Amino acid sequence: MKMKQILGALTILSVLFFVLASHADDFNAVASGNWSDTNIWVDNDTTNVPALTAPGPNDDADIPAGIDVTVDTNISVQYIYDDGTVTMGTNSTLDLLTDSAIATSTTLDASAAGNTVIYSANPFFAKQTNYFNLTFINTNYVDEYPPYEPLEDFNNFSSSAGPTPMNIAGNWTVLGFVKVQQGSGRAPITIGGDLIIGTNCIWDCSGDNLTVASNVYVYGLLEDLNGALGTNHIGGSVIVTGAGPSAYNPAAGTGTNGWNVSDVVTWGVGGGLTNNGAIITKGYGSISFNGAGSIAGKPFSLPTMVVNGNYTIGTTITLYTNTPTLDGTLTFDIADTNQIVFKTGSTNFTLYYSGILNVTNSGATPSSDGTFKLFTATNYGGAFASESFPPLPTGLSWVDSTITNGSISIIGSIASTQVAITSHNYNPASHQFTLTWASANSLTYSILESTNLAPGSFTNVLATGIPSGGSSTTYMVTMPNGNQGYILISQP
Repeated sequence: MKMKQILGALTILSVLFFVLASHADDFNAVASGNWSDTNIWVDNDTTNVPALTAPGPNDDADIPAGIDVTVDTNISVQYIYDDGTVTMGTNSTLDLLTDSAIATSTTLDASAAGNTVIYSANPFFAKQTNYFNLTFINTNYVDEYPPYEPLEDFNNFSSSAGPTPMNIAGNWTVLGFVKVQQGSGRAPITIGGDLIIGTNCIWDCSGDNLTVASNVYVYGLLEDLNGALGTNHIGGSVIVTGAGPSAYNPAAGTGTNGWNVSDVVTWGVGGGLTNNGAIITKGYGSISFNGAGSIAGKPFSLPTMVVNGNYTIGTTITLYTNTPTLDGTLTFDIADTNQIVFKTGSTNFTLYYSGILNVTNSGATPSSDGTFKLFTATNYGGAFASESFPPLPTGLSWVDSTITNGSISIIGSIASTQVAITSHNYNPASHQFTLTWASANSLTYSILESTNLAPGSFTNVLATGIPSGGSSTTYMVTMPNGNQGYILISQP
């Protein structure tokens, strides 16, 4: 035999050996019990002899009618079928590795606390039922038809029973290339924990209401294109993150990214909003902020918004259709000029105030007059029920101009303090005085000296840039003229 023929024969034999070695066994459950109990399984591929192991990642599991197998550990399996029942145990994990996943005739009870069911292939065949934690990981599915998109759908309205409401007690995570499409009518989805939408994934709740008790992490696209079917409510915060375009482009290998706030009646949010990605808007979409938190991140636009809770405005929000409803508390920080503008591009837009305005200052205490823009609109109306502003040094005061130009400003000036020099706290040997004066936080002071009290005579600078000590500041200064003269403590 020639060498080339020998190598060819060896190659064929090695392929056959690999196929035989990796062949999936078909296990049959003959009694109810725990999945890990080898006594309840027989191997159908070896003439029904007792199994030496439980079904694993290369195997199928046949669970006949009347048999209930409890997943009591972390299990990976190709496919589960027949008319029996799979019950998830507490804190267990079941990873289904093939497109078929679990037969429609098989009952799945995934209600136990802390358990997780993972569909690692095409989620189209995922069980439409209630879960504790549910994960879709579709990374290797290839569409059979043009344009051969890797994205594959899961929907909860294609079962024989029609639209199926689903309750997830814990978290629902979608990764890889997955689109979740909610059923149209009678198929709301309720998630008791977090909803995590991975990069290249889409969650479309156009068909019915979505309720998430905790947070929503948007690495892909979150959308609702049918506002006629009510509202979606998120009890926690929405975190929009990741880079990418607003439209899926399989040819370029890029995925979706952002929160599409379109014509849905309203999105309710009980926590905050952090926009580190893209918020995509059109029509008359609206976000209703009903709890407490911060609206922060990259500036974004909205058709309109509602504030019923207590929210810090930490970014620029552009409103461009309807008048917002501001019945809650709005907090602005004057130390950050990037976050203090409510802006609209409509020439006929009237911004009506209501609720409470709370202005804070995390920076240095203002030392002179200045203007801080909080709102920008063509017209202003209404009034805040109450307002609060950060404290100012003596001599300065706030002026509220929100009803005329959407801003607040500071007027006045800080009075200087004159201290006549005596022998008190004086060291004759060094000609030094230890001075103590009332002061304000975050201010700096200067000390000037003169031999008389005439106006404009304090031209000799003894010290500058003296930091405030809080409500009282102490500083040691040297008098060049011994113990004759006057000292002026000035700010700045």
